[in-house]
Amino acid sequence: MATILKDNHQKIQTHMLTFQIHYQLRFGDAIYISGDSDYYGNWSLHHAKRMKWNQGHIWTIDIPIHDFQYKYFVSSFNQPSNVEWEFGPNRLMRTTEPSCIVDVWNHRKVMFQCYNPQQYPMFISGSSLDLGKNTRRVNMKQKQDISYKKILANVIEDKVIHYQFHLKTQKYYSSSMLSLYLDTSISQNHNLDFSYKNYIIAFCTGMEKIKRSIYQLDNNICYGYVPNDETDFNLLKDANLHTIVEFSNQAEQPTHSVKLGEFNYLTVNFRSNMNENCISKLCSLIQLLISKYHVIYVCNNSLSHVRKYLQVYKSQRISK
Repeated sequence: MATILKDNHQKIQTHMLTFQIHYQLRFGDAIYISGDSDYYGNWSLHHAKRMKWNQGHIWTIDIPIHDFQYKYFVSSFNQPSNVEWEFGPNRLMRTTEPSCIVDVWNHRKVMFQCYNPQQYPMFISGSSLDLGKNTRRVNMKQKQDISYKKILANVIEDKVIHYQFHLKTQKYYSSSMLSLYLDTSISQNHNLDFSYKNYIIAFCTGMEKIKRSIYQLDNNICYGYVPNDETDFNLLKDANLHTIVEFSNQAEQPTHSVKLGEFNYLTVNFRSNMNENCISKLCSLIQLLISKYHVIYVCNNSLSHVRKYLQVYKSQRISK
């Protein structure tokens, strides 16, 4: 708590936030914090607040509690000039409680949340390192009706984070693929609507439309049920999936390819009792499609069969 002297010489007590960031600089430079509130002069460099250097190259400053956007920059110790801003979207601060905010240069704190009033076991997977790099599912914590996972995202490496929520009852269910944009030009307005303290919030309202969810095997293969209507195709479009490979169970239906608007739709003859030679050909076809289209959506109305053969494909790729 700090004492502030107003214009009429009246002393008032105000609660403070302590900001801390580690950055080693050359002699003569300093870290500044700037923001969009009147306290910072609405991003004015001349009203930016110079932070205090501490042992171990820790920079700190106390700021009165209020809601604001902010970022750090490096400049001359005596007066800001030749400014070097950190990368990424504006940081967010929304709290009424005194606290110490520990930030990392060029990183942002993200909290993934999913509405889960039944408190089922919930997991998350995604493209960032803390979310398993799409190779494993990560446990989420539970607080009241919300499952959540906190990560520290590198805004240079993770300009876009693709992720899915996974719910476990008697079976596993997955949400559709979701995306969080940490690129400044795309993310700023959207991220300001969902924040807590200085966390960007990626919130999912629940696991609706489970049957039509899109599942992710790896960075190149997604899978799910056969799209039946405009809603299903729009879901694929939103996930940036434009190459559809349907495993057909009908023996009389030959392999063929058609163009459906912006979608490449391939139908491949598929049977649950395929021999080793057929599986080898199927794996070669999948690899060929990945080489051509990079990302494909494999579908069938029996997910157990799809998972079975995709796992065979994945194991063959690993063994090579």
